[in-house]
Amino acid sequence: MHILVTNDDGIRAPGIAALYRALRAIPNAEITIVAPEQNQSAVGHRKTLRDPLRIGPVTLPDGTMGHACSGSPADAVAVALMGYIKTPVDIVVSGINQGPNMGQDVTYSGTVTAAMEASIFGLPAVAISLDSHSEPAFSHAAAFAAHFVPRVLEHELPELTLLNVNVPMGPPEGVVITRQGRRRYHDELIEREDPNGRPYYWIGGEKPTGDIEEVGTDVWAVANGKISITPIELDMTHHGMMKALEDWELPLA
Repeated sequence: MHILVTNDDGIRAPGIAALYRALRAIPNAEITIVAPEQNQSAVGHRKTLRDPLRIGPVTLPDGTMGHACSGSPADAVAVALMGYIKTPVDIVVSGINQGPNMGQDVTYSGTVTAAMEASIFGLPAVAISLDSHSEPAFSHAAAFAAHFVPRVLEHELPELTLLNVNVPMGPPEGVVITRQGRRRYHDELIEREDPNGRPYYWIGGEKPTGDIEEVGTDVWAVANGKISITPIELDMTHHGMMKALEDWELPLA
């Protein structure tokens, strides 16, 4: 079993080290780390086409060997799978992200879109995130990953489908299969001036919240102390609206 591990918090983030240590306990597992050189949180499914990519071996703080990529999480996965890593990969695991990736977060998340890139290459993929931005207590998420990844390989995922896992802080109170919930974003535009009097902007604001009352969603599950597993399909067609659009009697030009 050859597992490619990546993330979006950067190759030296504590979450990827915790994930690597946990996956090493899987019998007969070979693990390769290829991850962004710098923090690439919230870059989405960015692919670098107009700039060169650099990638090379690095030694992590605990002595683990990995490969740092100058691009996005999706770049790291693509470069690895297109030939930088010579041994065929069986599964891609992205994380452990410090902060949840639920609901509409998946469109922003480098953690999830790294798994999307693996799905595009036809590989099973798992994204794992911890519901904490401040406390890097990854032990429960890492232990779950070590049990879950072999199960994913036992069962064939549908084409262009990944599994998005969100783990609560503290001991989980069960595992549930969920759908995407509804996130509420509280972004604010912050305007400032540089020393030359020119305006510049930050996107700031409070952290996202969500509807924790809607039973069966990832947001509800994590709020209730449960590990959430959401199957994400890359076919984002709104199939139910196709007939409605046909009824619009649209002109050809």
